[in-house]
Amino acid sequence: MPQTHFYLSGEDSTNDNLAAYQRLRWPTVAAETDTVKSGLGWWLPSLGHVPDQAIDLTRIAGAAYLADRLSGRPTAFTRRLQLTVEVADPAPWEGQAANQLAQLLTWLTGDTWEIELVQDPTARPAATSDKSADTVASVALLSGGLDSYLGALHLLSTMDDAPLFVGHYDTATAVRRAQNTIRSWLQESYKPAPSYTQIEFTQAAGKKESSSRSRSLLFMALGVAIASSRQATTLLVPENGFTSLNLPLHPNRAGALSTRSTHPETFYRVNELLHTLGLSISVTNPFADYTKGEEMRLVADGQPPTGWERTAGLTVSCSKLDGARIKGGNSTLNCGLCYACVTRRGSYIAAEVDDTTIYLSDNLDGNARDELLERRYSDRAAISYAIARGIDEYAIDAGTWPPDADLDAISDLAERGLSELREVDLT
Repeated sequence: MPQTHFYLSGEDSTNDNLAAYQRLRWPTVAAETDTVKSGLGWWLPSLGHVPDQAIDLTRIAGAAYLADRLSGRPTAFTRRLQLTVEVADPAPWEGQAANQLAQLLTWLTGDTWEIELVQDPTARPAATSDKSADTVASVALLSGGLDSYLGALHLLSTMDDAPLFVGHYDTATAVRRAQNTIRSWLQESYKPAPSYTQIEFTQAAGKKESSSRSRSLLFMALGVAIASSRQATTLLVPENGFTSLNLPLHPNRAGALSTRSTHPETFYRVNELLHTLGLSISVTNPFADYTKGEEMRLVADGQPPTGWERTAGLTVSCSKLDGARIKGGNSTLNCGLCYACVTRRGSYIAAEVDDTTIYLSDNLDGNARDELLERRYSDRAAISYAIARGIDEYAIDAGTWPPDADLDAISDLAERGLSELREVDLT
């Protein structure tokens, strides 16, 4: 099994005897080194006072994200990745926590992870922000996708105190553009405007692995860091429950059409880890029991501000964003034919909401459209198979779920989600 060893430190670290490692240097302040581009300094000083455990969780999750993207995936799929990370305090990780995190990464990425934590030789600088004095009850992730956008609308209409919103972006132009669009619309539509912090974090070099299955852990870690700095006790991660189940639509796919980013087991493992670390924050999905169409209908019935549908159409759901590889294509458009896009299109039909999204599949013709159909053959075939055969109950019974999971409710949710896919034209 191929093995790659990464070492993450701050750029001011004095440990340079690391010839056997791929060295990653996190900039001291929001900037870029030769290996890492970050909107947050090494000690996260711009967030206010962040507990050591939350700083170190962000560092480790950041290291995993970088290692994931910088390690090519072999034909056998599984990689062996080793991380050595300089942390503010190794003590809370001794015992269960480091092992819990390694197992969580294995669950998310399908790889084998080994984690070693060493003492950071640099001193914590003074915080550059006094935001910690402004406490809040909750923080919510807002990625630029349709689910998190619908989540923001739902939370703003149902909560007495608006959550703080957090977004992560890397090199994907479409994601950054969607976040900026949402930010502008929220500022125009709500008074006072909700707080929305957008954080850049990525590798400086080109990525070797396209899936970024570890991104969800980094995103949650950033949310936990901000929540802990503001004494919030809840981190909300909106995602439709059907996609979160990650059920295999075809026996040969084994659930690979989507990631385990918001799987119920993922939330269970993250919450167990936070408890072990002594961080009093609960991570939860407000849409866990809803299909994408049901969550959209819920939001529409809540009478959000005028223009919400237009902004929804500018969000990004596509799992590919490879349109630039097709003549006349566009990498910023939702393709319309990958699993994530089909789920998106089905949600509009089920919710009876006008879909204003511009899909790549509707803007290509001739050979270019044929190429897109060929590129999406695997997704379309798996969806067609699931529509014809129904959800495999054995896959549910044999799946990995939290101890309190209701398998009958999961089966019902899966069937409702599948019924939304049936309404989409895959040709």
